[in-house]
Amino acid sequence: MRFLLDEMYPPSTCTFLTELGHDAAHVRHRGLDGATDPEVAALARAESRVLVTENVRDFAREREVVVACVLKARLPVKGMAARLATVLDLWAEQDSEPYAGMHWPQAAQD
Repeated sequence: MRFLLDEMYPPSTCTFLTELGHDAAHVRHRGLDGATDPEVAALARAESRVLVTENVRDFAREREVVVACVLKARLPVKGMAARLATVLDLWAEQDSEPYAGMHWPQAAQD
């Protein structure tokens, strides 16, 4: 699966996702650190990526992008990047063709 991670997550998550067979980019890698939410959504849409964010309020009405919501509070501080990659990998395995809109990966609620 193709992922775009929002700025609240560690960029190193992309390395773990790549090792799991996914195509992952971080907003920082795309020069969008601190960008507006519409700019981030536009990039996800243009690159056909799942936007991974905890910014539920601003992306709740997004209907053209697949948005995976993972709350940082549900992830360990130590090892966050690896755990987030595992959560996303499991979700991608369970839902390989997600619809545009909001998704809450189940493993994130463990």
